Amino acid sequence: MRGADYEYEQNGGGGNFFVGLLCGAAVGTAVGLLLATKPGAELRGDLANSADRIRRRVGETYDRASDAMGQAVDKGREAVRQGKQTFDDVKTDFAADGRRADAEHSTY
Repeated sequence: MRGADYEYEQNGGGGNFFVGLLCGAAVGTAVGLLLATKPGAELRGDLANSADRIRRRVGETYDRASDAMGQAVDKGREAVRQGKQTFDDVKTDFAADGRRADAEHSTY
């Protein structure tokens, strides 16, 4: 793997913190509901509703993080492309200047 790809893989794509945060919230909610004094059917319904809400939030957060990472990668690729183009332009100009200087020195 090359630079940015390797770093992206090693850092889990930047979304691990949010997933951990939301999983912690889910566990806390479940424990709170389990310790509450409610009838079984009502408790199961609350747990199902909470799990569904958390699942949606995790999905939304993942989608936003994924979009942000995609945009950052696209901007990075564009910056690399522009940098390579600038380098190639400078290299071409430098070579042309060298040929001109050689031509001037050979006429003397």
